[in-house]
Amino acid sequence: MDRPPFRPAAAVSARQRLGISTFDVARQMKLVGTPVDTDTVAAWETGTHRPTEGELFALADVLWCRTIELMGMDQPRTLAELRLARQFTVARLARDIGMHVDDYTRAEENNQWPGNFTQTLGLLHALNISFRQLEEVTAVCTPMDPALPALEPGPARLRR
Repeated sequence: MDRPPFRPAAAVSARQRLGISTFDVARQMKLVGTPVDTDTVAAWETGTHRPTEGELFALADVLWCRTIELMGMDQPRTLAELRLARQFTVARLARDIGMHVDDYTRAEENNQWPGNFTQTLGLLHALNISFRQLEEVTAVCTPMDPALPALEPGPARLRR
């Protein structure tokens, strides 16, 4: 994913609710470790430029709003959007669930979840979602290793 989806009007609205300027946003972004200038913030708000994942996460923190609000959606619809909504980079989430970055990246590209039992539990925990939510946004694949428990269709149950 090059740059995440972004809805400029949501950023403007969140900033105005706080009663701060684009200069204030840029200053706060620097304080949270993501330095940008006022022109960059203005470019986001006019839609001529979109923030990177890291900038989006920092902007949501600075504007005291949810990432998905800035992405212009009510609910995540894909595996990538679930990850972004919880402010995880691909590398961090892959590491946290014990999956190689390339395998996780491929899962997002295909919007299919190939993870084994342990990786699936790690993903559900990290993203704070149910198995049903994972099913709703992806095609869940059955593990290839017959020694691993399979994921049972339907409610969030695991078959051993």
